[in-house]
Amino acid sequence: MSVKDAGDEVLKAVEVKCVSLQVNPQASLSMSLAQTDYCRQQGFDPQSPLCAHIILSGSVVQVNGTEAEFAKKALFSRHPEMIDWPSDHNWFFAKFNITQVWVLDYFGGVKTVTPDEYFQAAPHRKLG
Repeated sequence: MSVKDAGDEVLKAVEVKCVSLQVNPQASLSMSLAQTDYCRQQGFDPQSPLCAHIILSGSVVQVNGTEAEFAKKALFSRHPEMIDWPSDHNWFFAKFNITQVWVLDYFGGVKTVTPDEYFQAAPHRKLG
């Protein structure tokens, strides 16, 4: 699954991942600072705990109505070319209801963070 704007995902019903999610909507998403320039700039090996990883777990559910309209507006405002993607692919919007957050950012194992703590965290902004 790819990460999309506003925390929503655009999916095709015929994709293998969607068929699996229709049977069991539980999913995990792992992201690492290795996906940015940060670890390289710091001289961290991408597999080092110093190159932080986060694992989000929860369920993926299709959204409709107001949530779908919000997702569509957010996505198309940043990716207007998607407006013209073929409608016969049965695209739909889904959200990831996060129930568990694990952070690996130092030696000694993962830290468990509640979803509330995760959503309350201030994004890091580069100065300068």
